[in-house]
Amino acid sequence: MLKHAAHPGEILKQELAEIGVTPTELARQIGVPANRVSQIVNGKHSINGDTALRLGHWFDMNPQFWMNLQAQFDLVTADRDAGDAIKALPKAATIAAKAERPASG
Repeated sequence: MLKHAAHPGEILKQELAEIGVTPTELARQIGVPANRVSQIVNGKHSINGDTALRLGHWFDMNPQFWMNLQAQFDLVTADRDAGDAIKALPKAATIAAKAERPASG
């Protein structure tokens, strides 16, 4: 698994800077509150399905791009925060293998 993934807001911030559009102007054009885009570009808000659809439309690209960025960021964050504890949990294959062993006796 990746050890680092950029928050989708970092990518959005770069894209906006390249074309000279402020987060406030983007928010106005895609019909969302200005603080939503501001929070996304500052890494404080996730991109949800609604926002991905709006960004996809505005940038004329597949909204799945934005959802994939968010999913990748969320997985890397979860792995960093809880990965070791999760890896210590049992797996279905281990439980199934134990169930298939004949009882000794």
